[in-house]
Amino acid sequence: MFNWLGWSGLDAIGRLALLTGSTAIFSRYLTPHDFGVAALILTVVTLASVFVGAPFEEALAQRKVLRLVHLRASLAACWLGCLGWLIFSIPLGLLLAKAYHEPQIALLMPLCMASIFFSGHSDVLTGLVRRQRRFSDLAMATLFGNFVGIALSVVVGLLGYGVWALAAQRALVVIVRAIALQWRMDIILTPAWSTAHLRDIRRYAGLALIDRLADTLTFLAFNYLVGAFYSINTLGYVNMAMRLVEPIRGAIGATGHNLAFSFFARLQHDPERLRDRAHAVISKASLAIAPVFIGLAAVTPVLLPLVSGPGWDESIEIAICLAIGSAIAIPARLICTALSAKGRPEYSLIANIGGFLATLTVLALGRHLGPVSVGLGRIAGDLLQATIAIGVSPSLLNWSRAGRFFALAPAWIFAGLMGLFVAGFHHAAPRFGQLLELALSVSLGLAIYGLFLLVFARSHFDGLTHLLARRKAEA
Repeated sequence: MFNWLGWSGLDAIGRLALLTGSTAIFSRYLTPHDFGVAALILTVVTLASVFVGAPFEEALAQRKVLRLVHLRASLAACWLGCLGWLIFSIPLGLLLAKAYHEPQIALLMPLCMASIFFSGHSDVLTGLVRRQRRFSDLAMATLFGNFVGIALSVVVGLLGYGVWALAAQRALVVIVRAIALQWRMDIILTPAWSTAHLRDIRRYAGLALIDRLADTLTFLAFNYLVGAFYSINTLGYVNMAMRLVEPIRGAIGATGHNLAFSFFARLQHDPERLRDRAHAVISKASLAIAPVFIGLAAVTPVLLPLVSGPGWDESIEIAICLAIGSAIAIPARLICTALSAKGRPEYSLIANIGGFLATLTVLALGRHLGPVSVGLGRIAGDLLQATIAIGVSPSLLNWSRAGRFFALAPAWIFAGLMGLFVAGFHHAAPRFGQLLELALSVSLGLAIYGLFLLVFARSHFDGLTHLLARRKAEA
């Protein structure tokens, strides 16, 4: 576990550094309009990749008995879906190019859509990797894919193909990641259709598909409703805010889900031990997750201008809202992870659909507030997801609603107070240089949060230091 957490941490930090660096370069050469055009393409490609690959990853990871033929049949079904999406992307690209008066969308859409063959292949392999707990291989492949893909996209951008570079970045990353992950595996996975074996995973895969689609549709609705309600320029500001928050949300969300799922799934037929394990994991994990996002929200007024340069001020409020919503939802989503590991993914689906509807409602009703309504919609959606996770029937995990709430509440309280102190420091302190102010803000946040843990959550603090000390002694 320590080995995998080390690689996952390196992967998360490396991805964040690479994406931040590429964003800093692109934001100084390109306009919000360019970011908006790229967002229109990438949201559709992301939706397609979830549709063809996500259900198989989760179903294969959870299945009690897995054979090679399940993997090959899943890949065959995945690639059949990819072919359908590729064909569909041609008229869709033409339609969007005409609707937004952007001719380059017509060619970029099918070119980027071709990458889902690789993302689907890696999703099927990821299901196998998660069963085998080869998380280090997964982290290494992801980091390598981001390094090569982002570096190539930056080169394309510096050559003068701005929108092409933004759109190609995701495609290049998933292609290289799939190749790297296949290289690390012991088998060369090839497709082979088998209706009988697809039927074995049909129920779980179907629910997982709808669950991930509901989550992804939130981003799709974000982009297209913002483009419809406001403008492509405003969509560019939203895209910049998401570039600051979403890489961290994605890395922490996937890391927490994959690790917790691997431990929960082994206890799916032992309700008492599953409840105890879920309480221990979620209460400790939330203390590590919540301060990351609240801290990010507190330093965003300094961090975002440092990354993006001048001219992106409208992104700051949106990014703050996205970070606050992540602090609420990501720890609570681990309850849905425990339910999914028990074979009940429908509750994750319900949470995602509820969050999706809440986001759309606030976004539509708050149009008069301007672009910040996008961020407020995200907070509303994330808050409802957390409420659903805490509010599901106690009998499902033999765990009371109050028990679930109080497992999460300390992290939210401590992180919230820390964020207020850091935000107050930013407003009250004299103006320093941006880098110095950022360093002081982060140091202050770490000190305050560490003090809260030491005083009010001593058992968790001692448990963490004991594990680290033992690991150091073994090394």
